[in-house]
Amino acid sequence: MRHRRHVFSAAVMVIGFILANAAAFAADGYARPGLLIETDELARLAGQPGTRIIDAADPVSYGRAHIPGAVNIHYLELAKLDERRKNGHPLSNAEAERIFGDAGIDANTQVVVYDDGTGPAASGVWFALDFFGHGKVRVLNGGFRKWLKEGRPVTQDAPAVEKKRFTANPDPDRIVTREWVRKHLRNKDIVFVDTRSFNEYIGADLRPGISRGGHLPGALHLEWSRFSDSALTYKPAQDIEKALAQRGITRHTRVVTYCGTGLGRSTSVALAMKLIGYDNVVEYTGSWEEWSADPRLPLEK
Repeated sequence: MRHRRHVFSAAVMVIGFILANAAAFAADGYARPGLLIETDELARLAGQPGTRIIDAADPVSYGRAHIPGAVNIHYLELAKLDERRKNGHPLSNAEAERIFGDAGIDANTQVVVYDDGTGPAASGVWFALDFFGHGKVRVLNGGFRKWLKEGRPVTQDAPAVEKKRFTANPDPDRIVTREWVRKHLRNKDIVFVDTRSFNEYIGADLRPGISRGGHLPGALHLEWSRFSDSALTYKPAQDIEKALAQRGITRHTRVVTYCGTGLGRSTSVALAMKLIGYDNVVEYTGSWEEWSADPRLPLEK
């Protein structure tokens, strides 16, 4: 009987934390609060069967310190240029099944992904998993920086992981290809959103892998960082909606986001839009890395 009372009490505590976080996100006005998770809820879920935590940072940062139990999948490992050029997919089905399966993810796994708190890296992993049909993904709001600030435990130890069978079911409606962009570039019913820095947008800053500076003709500039606050958490829904409205974007606007590599800054904006119920957004996964490499394609500065 005593054991049952302890189990019941633990269950009540977990449910309480979930409801508390849901209430907090509801206060922020999100249409889909379940896309995010707060640090206190993750602390309760960490180590629970069926939960996999992913650190989306580079391997060096992961090795320096990470959340206990987290495995490392660097988000750029999921952005294969050859595959993006071929069909717009971030990477092949076989690669997705290997990477996510090796990380211990199958159809029943609840995934929590985080980065340093800025958002692009975590959103890249979120997008790749969601694109390949795994909808049970939540992003840690505030990321590792918020986790550290709160004095929560960290480790340098990589966990032992039991490989799982991950089945890739890509959704082509989530992405567009270079040829699609060429065909629809002058379509006034579609808004192309450049989520990079302003200096990249005007061609003054050429990042590694970029062949020419500038942006897609007619593309709006809306830097990814507009949607996070000083604590590196996502802003409330009304602030996100206001930032989009200032660029003429409503929930009915057809939006194509892009950045440098197609995963990261553009997916962070897409996540912010999904949070507030703006579903009419797709990714140009080839992004500026692909477009700038072809001198025949037009650009503006």
